[in-house]
Amino acid sequence: MMLPTSLGSLPEVKEEYPGSCLVERTARLQQFIELGPPDICNIYKHSINAKREHGEIGTFLYFTGVDTSSIASIAAHLQSLANLMTSKSQYWFGEKKHWKVPQLTYCTFNAFSKVDMRVTVHIPGKFEIQILNHEGKQIQEKVSEDQLDRFWTETFVTAIVRSVLESEDGDDVNKVGGVVEVRKANPFNNGVASKELLNSFFIGFEELFFQGTKLGCNVDIPQPTLINNYLVDGFIKVLQLTQSYDRGLQVLNRLYEQEPSVISIIAKIQLLKNDEIDAIKTMCKGIQENERDANTLVVQAKYLLDKKKPELALEVAKQAVKSSPSDFLTWSVLVTCYTRLGDFENALLTLNSCPMNSHKEKYQLKRVVPIRSHEDLHLPSPLDVTIDEVSNLQSNEISYEHKNLDPQLSNLPAANLKSTYAKAYDLLTEIVAKTGWEQLLKYRAKVFVMEEEYKKDKKSANGHLRKNSTLSSVNVNANASTNANTDANANANVNPAKTNESASNVESDVDSTVGVKSPTQKVLDASLNDESVVVNDNGEFSEDYDDEFKKKRLCERWLDNLFMLLYEDLRAYTMWQAESLHFQAQQMDYRKTTLEWEILGSIAYRLKHFKEGSVAFANALSGRFSARSQKEMLKYYLKERNKLLQRTTLPQSSQNASFIQNYSKMMNQITEKILESIVKLLVWNHRWYSDFSPYLLLVLNDLVAWEGSVKIESSIKALYNEGKLPGHGGASNPGKSESSSKEKGEFIGNHGVVEMMKDLHDDYVKLYNLNNAD
Repeated sequence: MMLPTSLGSLPEVKEEYPGSCLVERTARLQQFIELGPPDICNIYKHSINAKREHGEIGTFLYFTGVDTSSIASIAAHLQSLANLMTSKSQYWFGEKKHWKVPQLTYCTFNAFSKVDMRVTVHIPGKFEIQILNHEGKQIQEKVSEDQLDRFWTETFVTAIVRSVLESEDGDDVNKVGGVVEVRKANPFNNGVASKELLNSFFIGFEELFFQGTKLGCNVDIPQPTLINNYLVDGFIKVLQLTQSYDRGLQVLNRLYEQEPSVISIIAKIQLLKNDEIDAIKTMCKGIQENERDANTLVVQAKYLLDKKKPELALEVAKQAVKSSPSDFLTWSVLVTCYTRLGDFENALLTLNSCPMNSHKEKYQLKRVVPIRSHEDLHLPSPLDVTIDEVSNLQSNEISYEHKNLDPQLSNLPAANLKSTYAKAYDLLTEIVAKTGWEQLLKYRAKVFVMEEEYKKDKKSANGHLRKNSTLSSVNVNANASTNANTDANANANVNPAKTNESASNVESDVDSTVGVKSPTQKVLDASLNDESVVVNDNGEFSEDYDDEFKKKRLCERWLDNLFMLLYEDLRAYTMWQAESLHFQAQQMDYRKTTLEWEILGSIAYRLKHFKEGSVAFANALSGRFSARSQKEMLKYYLKERNKLLQRTTLPQSSQNASFIQNYSKMMNQITEKILESIVKLLVWNHRWYSDFSPYLLLVLNDLVAWEGSVKIESSIKALYNEGKLPGHGGASNPGKSESSSKEKGEFIGNHGVVEMMKDLHDDYVKLYNLNNAD
């Protein structure tokens, strides 16, 4: 593994006493589930000018992406880490220290056998291994050579999967409450060693495939299966990152002979490889062999949706739900099909039937050892790669914005949704983006009866139903202050966490008459639409009313709460747009802090108003750099690029010289913006000790495929000329700490960006012969 050339690249946490982090980790072994926590490295060190017994301290940091395939690979990593720390003096909380490192211990969790593998290196001299079971007891004496080899294979595969999946959505570093004392290494950019590592991973995956359920699965699936688990997800991600599709298909074809359900994974890989003809053949073959293979049916339905054929995808999605009614994934695809077809009633009914996994969360790194105080955190700023606006970001600016945040934007609960509830909310916003709020409420009133109304006495229902829920009478606009205040009070008690706890899984079947029928839902005898309530001369409900309420369903509590959260988002969005128009009419500047613009942009994105969201994120970046805003702008640029690419399918007669010239100009502008966003985010990640972001690497891969590596390299050189640090002659000073460097704002211009991108090109793009790499 490539280690940083600067001591400023290593975050550390000072221990209460040397080795306390190991004691804490041992005590928590029983709590490790699924992929487990990040690797942890414990370091004993003492000042070279002090006696060891008086000056020894213990520190630790987390790692991901390290080669953990054997004792030797871990020992080599620890030895290089010790050499790095002892070779030069280091600024330690403002004081210059020259360290000796007599001992280091590296711990990595084996998620297959649920054991913690620990390697300790004593410098100079020996190294030793400990294997701890979930009870914290050492078992290395009882482990045979064959079993030890198996343990190392399992440990290595676990570490790679943990590395690629934890960072799946790109830059999540420096989040409030997140793990910052972690160094994320890229396991795939270390030359020949990375090629060997990749080969070892393929061998390990094939060997452990039938044990993949032990690693857990994502939130779409209630329980891991042979096809749906983190091992398979990690395998697919590795194939995307290295474009080793042919090698991956060879592995899968061998597994297919033992397990026919692997055919759905084969189809996925062929689609990623853009081999659509073979993928279609594979999907047809899989469905012919097993008509109830939900995984293959989902792959086919998604493919048809991508090809804008929702009418064909609908029947496939229905069959997928019948085949696997307990999976949120199958239901979500069916909701999407109905939404694309404009059948919003069935879309809502289907969404209401989705089984919710309230107990699962997306995998992310979690802190194992609590930090006693921020004063124990040593987070030096790397100086080898800097961009002025990115590297000079001051923490006090961000703190000020948080303290002075507009209260109306501070606690929008939709932003905190997790698990399947976040995915369900996304499906609901897809519907409202097509129908509008008022029309959505009409559809809602037509298909649902609220539980509270159902419980009321039937004879008094007519009077009560005329009062309907507050939501159905609200007109969302900036001037509806009375209604807004009423609903704000009504929604103050909405707690997504409590919603999650009350939600229950629903197993359902597809009903060809009304779309979706759930056995847990009841036929209800009340109606939200008072126009449909017909009373005869005796004061009793007529048969027409009975027919009407029999078609209605009880709206699940979690979905009812999502409507409330949607209202809050819509109210905030509408008031923002109204304020903006008012300020424009008055020819006044509409000012907000970067954090407030960021929140407004997130609201717009949640509501699928991407153009308005991009304006907000651009305004946020005009104030200061924000990794989140930059990432969201990158997503917007990618959407715009895809729109431009689709325009090339226009008839040749319409593609005149003027069109081609304008198209070329727009494409160059958007490409430059995408590249600029990638570079800034890479530099930001590097500042937070992360040299591995699968999302950014995949975007870079696509850019290289379209533009060619030569053009990309030339653009980077043109955009990022070398800047110098005053007094340093352009060279980074590894001795500077955050207190003596970053806080004084000594970063000037761009430094090391060209070298960083060149290393990434030579050690990654060229190494795996990615598209257009030459």
